[in-house]
Amino acid sequence: MGKPAAASDESVLSVVRAERGAVQEANPEHETLRRLRDATKESGYDALVALSQDNVTYAAGFLVPSHATNRFRRTIVILAGDTFAAQIVVNVEELQAIARSRFKDIRAYNQFTQNPADVLADALIEAGVEKGRIAIELDFMPAQDFLQLRKRLPHATFEGCAEIFFRTRMTKTDEEVSTLRRVGTLSERVIHDVLKEVRVGMTEIDIARQLVDQMIAAGSSNFKYRVGSGVNSSITNCGTTMKKIESGDLIRIEILGDIDNYRSNVTRTAVVGQPTEKQKNTWAILIRAREVCKTMLKPGTAVADVYRTYVSICRQNGIEPTLKFLGHGIGQTIHEEPYLTDTKDIVFHPNITFTMEPLYMIPGEMGFHVEDMYVITQSGFDAITGNICPNDELIQVG
Repeated sequence: MGKPAAASDESVLSVVRAERGAVQEANPEHETLRRLRDATKESGYDALVALSQDNVTYAAGFLVPSHATNRFRRTIVILAGDTFAAQIVVNVEELQAIARSRFKDIRAYNQFTQNPADVLADALIEAGVEKGRIAIELDFMPAQDFLQLRKRLPHATFEGCAEIFFRTRMTKTDEEVSTLRRVGTLSERVIHDVLKEVRVGMTEIDIARQLVDQMIAAGSSNFKYRVGSGVNSSITNCGTTMKKIESGDLIRIEILGDIDNYRSNVTRTAVVGQPTEKQKNTWAILIRAREVCKTMLKPGTAVADVYRTYVSICRQNGIEPTLKFLGHGIGQTIHEEPYLTDTKDIVFHPNITFTMEPLYMIPGEMGFHVEDMYVITQSGFDAITGNICPNDELIQVG
């Protein structure tokens, strides 16, 4: 009796697979899903599974609301073979996913009666990869989920998929570049407008309130910021305090904006009143190093060479860079590939988006930091930010 039942189950699965495959073929996949699927195949995997907020959002094209706020709920995306594509969500998010996800196959589970790891296992079995090589976020997946998945699929091989997402996300679609321009331009404009209002006696919190008001008014609500003045500017990831702005202070303002789940990272350094010779000279060295590096921004340039050039110029002029990288990729998250450092073997090609952020901290005294966003083009690069509020010289305020 057992064998006929198993055969019957397999027949049902075959029908389901065929039906879902027909649906997928009738609806061409989004470019992002095609690229992920191609990268999975090229890496020798039969399936790709993501569970983290940034990778799931990247694939699905929208953020499941509770994914960002409830760690006990799972949101999972699966790509397998040539056509299989599904997204698993908690049932309270099912209607949102149906309306907004790039995935047409939405599978909802009850968080009180079902184990999402079992729903994932069922999907992988249906996709026919229960004995396959599966790329999955081992650096994010909860251990208890992995143990259950391995129990359900004892003949599958599970390996990390970080590199697939890093490499795929590194090269943006034109749509992604357009969104990054919007959020980058907004962030720079807000910094420009707020700096014009800075006066001695204001607090860092006063400045931050203006940043918040303008960003929210422009439609960016899920963002972060930093304001550091005087000695606080010498703290790399400074907090924003009630310290009052004083004459001679350096002021660092950083906005990490958000529009449609894409981020900006823009920083400006200003001085209250006239800069000292030390401030001017230090700033000039950082900007000179950045400008030389800009001449290298084109397809075919190794990111490691850009970083080495930056470090060499700084050291020749008596500055030891505070960070061990010059910049980083920008997209769904603030920091992604490529990191501009000497440990990476990445070579620039078109539609790579990234920042460069010359940064030099003098602990307990002051800090210098400028950060802008760039995109590699067919023949060189384009500055996404840097036109509205240039920081080639220290910006004088107050």
